[in-house]
Amino acid sequence: MGLIHNVKGISRLMFVLLLLIDFVLGVLLSYIWTMGFYAPLEFSLPSKANVSIENVEFSAQDTSFFNITVLNPTYSNSTITVTKIATRTTDDRSFHEITVIAPSVPYLLERGVSQTFKCTWNWANYTDIVVPYQDYPVEIMVFIQEGSGATFQVKRPYVRLIMGVKFDPAISLEYFNVTLQNMEYSVTYVNVTSISVDVANITAGMVTPNLPYGLAPGDQPVTFKIFWNWTDYQSKKVTIGAHTQQGYVNYVTRTLPP
Repeated sequence: MGLIHNVKGISRLMFVLLLLIDFVLGVLLSYIWTMGFYAPLEFSLPSKANVSIENVEFSAQDTSFFNITVLNPTYSNSTITVTKIATRTTDDRSFHEITVIAPSVPYLLERGVSQTFKCTWNWANYTDIVVPYQDYPVEIMVFIQEGSGATFQVKRPYVRLIMGVKFDPAISLEYFNVTLQNMEYSVTYVNVTSISVDVANITAGMVTPNLPYGLAPGDQPVTFKIFWNWTDYQSKKVTIGAHTQQGYVNYVTRTLPP
């Protein structure tokens, strides 16, 4: 009986040892497999300096600038020098180099450090799109001296200001009408500050109702009477503009009736 108990005790001990050996081997194999997956990723890190764009921000109430945050990642192999920031509109592929940047470029950026740049660019000039509820995105590009640059695609705040112009010689040659509406899918209100005619100096006292005039998205159209004698411009082409405090502008070109 003692021999049987001893054999059973040894069997249980061997079973426990086998379980421990299996556990250690399992952990070791898992470690080897994991390292085999991640180690190549470590060795495939960029050999040149790199840069990434963390964020781009446009203000719907000020179309004269945008902010861009640029990061020199920790895996980048050196300090980088930001040399240029540019934009490209995706509808017509126009390239625009930003000339006024704060802080100014060239700008030295250490590894693991990000910097926000304020870029002066009148982006409202590129948002008057014909298709309702849609605005083409813009590409923001960052160029560096040491290696690969970065590109970021983003949509700008969309404001659509509809303008109608009416010259009627049967009513009067002393004034004309401009009708404005801020469409319901615009992202913000606007303040109309002036109406312009390319061949005349239109002052605030020549416009009724008085300017500035606020237009919220979806408001009913508002008709302004512009007191300007257009007798000398009958049958000629003129361009009328509506300008807002936020920077959104709309232009209409008309050949005046005889």
